[in-house]
Amino acid sequence: MRQVTYKRKGSFKGFLFILGLLIVSGILLYTQYLVSILQEKSRESINFRVRVLEENLNNPDTNVDFGFLLTEVIQGIDFPVIYTDAQMEPQLCINIKPEFDSLKVLTPEISNELKEELQDLDSENPPVSISYQGYVLGYYHYGVSSIIKQLRWLPYIEIAVAILFILIGYIGFSQIKKSEQRYIWVGMAKETAHQLGTPLSSIHGWIELLKDNPKKLDLALHEMDIDANRLSKIALRFSQIGSFPALQELDVVEILQNAVSYIRKRLPRIDKKISIKENYEFSPLIELNGELFEWVIENLVKNAVDAVESRSGTIELKLKAEDDQFISIDVSDTGKGIGARDKNHIFKPGYSTKKRGWGLGLSLAKRIIEEYHGGKLFLKETRPGIGSTFRILLRRPL
Repeated sequence: MRQVTYKRKGSFKGFLFILGLLIVSGILLYTQYLVSILQEKSRESINFRVRVLEENLNNPDTNVDFGFLLTEVIQGIDFPVIYTDAQMEPQLCINIKPEFDSLKVLTPEISNELKEELQDLDSENPPVSISYQGYVLGYYHYGVSSIIKQLRWLPYIEIAVAILFILIGYIGFSQIKKSEQRYIWVGMAKETAHQLGTPLSSIHGWIELLKDNPKKLDLALHEMDIDANRLSKIALRFSQIGSFPALQELDVVEILQNAVSYIRKRLPRIDKKISIKENYEFSPLIELNGELFEWVIENLVKNAVDAVESRSGTIELKLKAEDDQFISIDVSDTGKGIGARDKNHIFKPGYSTKKRGWGLGLSLAKRIIEEYHGGKLFLKETRPGIGSTFRILLRRPL
């Protein structure tokens, strides 16, 4: 099962990588397609203008000034154009530099600068010749418009911006993940110390009792055996976190009763009077890991006990059939409830509403139920000052 999960994760990452490459390739190809269309339009425009110019020049009835015709060909064009004579000497230009457009006579310095521009223009498009009675009078050299240049860079800019956002998001999520992992490690350490502390303290207590009264050896051995079994159970629970635990059909009610019995013996009896009620409609067999599921119930009931701040309160466990596929287990309390700001955060590692809490119990419980048992754990309802109900949904065997 674990290997299958890893393979699926690897396949999904590979799918996302290939999908990303396809999207980037699609954007580049489509942009290049648009650029090629616009370039072709530019070529058609300049060729059409040149052909009109040649027809006027070769028409014996025309009296239009040749210089005027040359100027008219390049008027209204939005891409850079340089007209040169047959010896490739610049004569007119447009859209090269604003200060050059209105010049009728080009200085040697400007001509030299335009000759350097000719190389760039000719690399974009071949020059178009102008003929008169079989003789080449000159050439139109033209490039691409600013819009085409912007379109060429647009996909790269979009990709760069997308990569930047992904990078920022990755860094942000990495920091969040590291923070959560830190909370988990700290919480696990504290949870381990807390879980081990109770039976160890009990064992030390029985040892001190034996030192004072050796006659109570049988009683002490019995209780120390219980505490030793508890330590073994704790070690077994922690050993199964991080690996996929074995599941088997177990009586849910029996596990619930064992968890409640353990908590009931440790309820506060001096400053609080808390009762635990159990209401089980039937006793189904569900595929579970007994140790981990019992840990979940203990965590939920402990949270319910902590939520009761008044001198008395009630905690109720209710099991019923939701439908033919699922059973539900509700753990309700008459405690302080959960505030609106806390409802969306209670299952996050490290988040706790308790002054001495370390925010791992509910996070761990949710992971055990949803990742290991394929069920659901959620806050069913809560009302400040009245109480809360957590619900577990488990799938019934087919």
